[in-house]
Amino acid sequence: MINNKTFSHLHVILGNMCRYVEANYKETDFDSKQWFQGYTWDNEKEDHFKNWLTDYIYGVREAQRELYGSTTMRKSACKRAADMFVFNYGWSLSKKKEKVIE
Repeated sequence: MINNKTFSHLHVILGNMCRYVEANYKETDFDSKQWFQGYTWDNEKEDHFKNWLTDYIYGVREAQRELYGSTTMRKSACKRAADMFVFNYGWSLSKKKEKVIE
């Protein structure tokens, strides 16, 4: 998925995604088919990352050009792009035990 010729903005995005789960970006094998299942995050971290990614795509026109071939994406389009990225490549959601009220 990623190599030295890959877009620099993808490196930034994946590096930040690794920080959310304290994964070592340089040791993560992004060529593995299921690399995104190596770590988990909760809904709060996932939502925070999606908001960050939306703002990153929207605010960095060069990222839009490299990742989506456009520089005029609306904020709503950037949000959809971030949602799709996380849907396809986001870490697995952690399964928290629910509190039982007695």
